[in-house]
Amino acid sequence: MSAPFGIAVVTQNVEYRRQAHSGRVVRIGLPGPGLTGSPRGYPEEVATLSPEQTGTRAAAGLAVLCTAHFLIGADGLAVAIALPSVQQDLGVPALDAQWLLSAYGSAFAGTLLLGGRAGDLYGRRRLLVLGMALFAGGSLAAGVAPGLVPLIAARLVQGLGAAAAVPAALALISSVFPPGRGRTRALSLLGAMATVGIMSGLVVGGLVTDLVGWRWVFLLTAAPAVAAAVSAARVLPEARAAERGSGPPDVAGAVLLAAGLMSFVLGVTRAAPDGFAAAGALVPLVAGAVLLAGFVLRERRAREPLVRFRILRLGRLRAASLGIGVNALAFTSIVYVGTQYLQNVQGYSALRAGMALLPIDVAAFLVALLAGGPLARRSPRAALSGAFVLTASALLWLARVPVPADYPTDLMAPLVVLGAALSAIFVVATHEAVADAPPDERGLASGVFETANHLFGGALGAAAYATVLATAAGTAQDPGGYRAAFLVATALVVVLGLPAAVQAGGRRSATPENPAPWR
Repeated sequence: MSAPFGIAVVTQNVEYRRQAHSGRVVRIGLPGPGLTGSPRGYPEEVATLSPEQTGTRAAAGLAVLCTAHFLIGADGLAVAIALPSVQQDLGVPALDAQWLLSAYGSAFAGTLLLGGRAGDLYGRRRLLVLGMALFAGGSLAAGVAPGLVPLIAARLVQGLGAAAAVPAALALISSVFPPGRGRTRALSLLGAMATVGIMSGLVVGGLVTDLVGWRWVFLLTAAPAVAAAVSAARVLPEARAAERGSGPPDVAGAVLLAAGLMSFVLGVTRAAPDGFAAAGALVPLVAGAVLLAGFVLRERRAREPLVRFRILRLGRLRAASLGIGVNALAFTSIVYVGTQYLQNVQGYSALRAGMALLPIDVAAFLVALLAGGPLARRSPRAALSGAFVLTASALLWLARVPVPADYPTDLMAPLVVLGAALSAIFVVATHEAVADAPPDERGLASGVFETANHLFGGALGAAAYATVLATAAGTAQDPGGYRAAFLVATALVVVLGLPAAVQAGGRRSATPENPAPWR
């Protein structure tokens, strides 16, 4: 299942050579799984642990990486569950409170490629330590924030930290575990811990919100994040690209992308009270378009761009990126709309709402575990088409839920269908993302893929649904607004998801990539 607040793991085949004079392992071709490579595919110097260092230290390193993925995976769902309490405590409307998700998503999506490139240049362990320190600082600041604006600023810091930590953590697996089954198991465990984090975020976030208040959702994250940063500095080896290109990472490009996303999100949310033609919405929309156009121009001229746009000529990558974006939009409808609907309309407590949504994660986990292999071998076009039809059907089902609802038939059943369908889309799209990419551009392809996930989900999805709720609902307890939001989600899946499926490959590649663990 694609979650805008989760982590994808995309693996690919690479060649390793050992330098006789130093014993260092040098990876030739694409650096790292997922978002870990430099955009030019430089050879990477990897400080793989020697046989005598493996065992306890390797296990400790893996525990640190899993902790980072667990915390980042749990954060988004825990915050979403706490949103109604935040709104009530701070006295802010839902349209403003959604910035807790959109600000985080914009920072994450806007700087994710920068985080991977910075790790190439300055060291992956260093970026992981910095990322988890920022994540801890943002969590602490959010927990003590006196109002909404400082709280949103703290979420921006958390997003920046996550964007630095995620690609670094994925790359460091290669530094701790040499090629083979050990690395495959480590990647699987890393993905599983992110999954457990997502599931725990629903329950723990609800429990903490009910017992001690929403502020502790953030405060309880700070200490483990600090521990992860300190432990990473002690037990993980350093690794960076052996050939680092001709210039520093394109910070200006990342700033343009993140600022453009946030400006566009502001325009979308301001359209609810004022309309899209009003200055309050039109000005930030135009500004966002200008900033994003500036990002494109910057990347075309930069010596070391974050993304080379010729990669978008790959049809299967375009289909996979659009598919994962639609998948993220569908999941965000549950994360943002569903959590509020259960608490504001159905009268659930935060804990009960978190427990009620667990079937979507359980179904997604089981599908990835039991059907991931068969799905990866099927025709991508057929698999995606069927999964998007199921996704649209489940969302339409949720749009027709009565008040009060019978949980097993009205809520649990569509959530199970939705979780299974989203998981299937994630598995197939992950394979498609690198299916037709040249070996030295698969890291860039997976970076574009993951950026689309967070762009459509955490950045734009919450803003779009908040606008629908503010426009269609008279009050927070009005079920009409939530039904309208689920109908919009259904329409987006049909209008965007099915074309993505049609663009996907008709047949599975003869040499498929290794399956990616669900996160």
